[in-house]
Amino acid sequence: MAPLLPPSHCMSKLITRADDTEDVVKERLLIYNEKSQPVEEYYRSQEKLMEFDLPGGIPESWPKLLEALSLDDFEERRSAAA
Repeated sequence: MAPLLPPSHCMSKLITRADDTEDVVKERLLIYNEKSQPVEEYYRSQEKLMEFDLPGGIPESWPKLLEALSLDDFEERRSAAA
């Protein structure tokens, strides 16, 4: 899959690292997966891992995430506490 490029108005502000090569990124992802997989499996075995799809952007996903976490009234409670 081709990389997802930033919007054209952001390209001039894009900063890349000297080691941002495909091989280095693949190695970083491999290490990340190796380190995070045991943590994920631990929480799955404890039945504390929640998996769900959040298609779309933040406006569509945020209410679904709050609902899944039983925080659908989070904004109301935060406003009341302020």
